[in-house]
Amino acid sequence: MKTESKKSPRVAIILVAILALVQIVRIRAYPIIVDVLAGTNAEAWLFPAMMDVFVGVAALFVAIGIWKGKGLLPWTAAIVFFCLSISDHLDAMTVRLLGNGPHPAMMSGAPSGVATQLVVMSLLEVAAVWALTSKSMREHYLSKESA
Repeated sequence: MKTESKKSPRVAIILVAILALVQIVRIRAYPIIVDVLAGTNAEAWLFPAMMDVFVGVAALFVAIGIWKGKGLLPWTAAIVFFCLSISDHLDAMTVRLLGNGPHPAMMSGAPSGVATQLVVMSLLEVAAVWALTSKSMREHYLSKESA
């Protein structure tokens, strides 16, 4: 009989991995890059669109790392991934609220509606970073048994 019961972060791992996996849809920002380079969208959208594509491409690898990996690499990669994603959301929000010129179709709604969506996603990602840095997740990824 075990006298020491370890709290498993299984639910947190599943939720954080799912949140990373749903970021794959951000690849659909590629046409924004093409439109900016063609001159039909404002240049201010180039960096947010490139970050969206980067996050979308990295999403599958980060989700697999969160789900199956242990050690410093998947843990740190996930934290950096979500921090970059939050930064991208803040950049897109700034461009949408303050930018002049044409906006991409996916950002053409009311500025407050677009900002609300980006804030909600950022808050979910802040929660993911918080979960990843919790004691049980740190122990899961960084314990000597996991190496």
